[in-house]
Amino acid sequence: MVSNHSRRVDVYIVSQAVAAWCEFYEVDPGEKELEALAEAATQLYLDGRRSADDLATGLIGTYIGPWSLVINAPTSASVH
Repeated sequence: MVSNHSRRVDVYIVSQAVAAWCEFYEVDPGEKELEALAEAATQLYLDGRRSADDLATGLIGTYIGPWSLVINAPTSASVH
């Protein structure tokens, strides 16, 4: 059983990592993109990366530029 205490996320560290990603790629992403980055950073945090630098490195290596956050088909209706 995973304790609730070990599942807590430091929101400040996650937000620093997302800000570092934005600064690295020199972009100002929209709300959906920020949510995707925050979710990814949160998962990295829960996987054991605890510093903003470690999280930012993971985000930068996983999401290569702003185009990696673009969703081509937001609904199934758009492909028909």
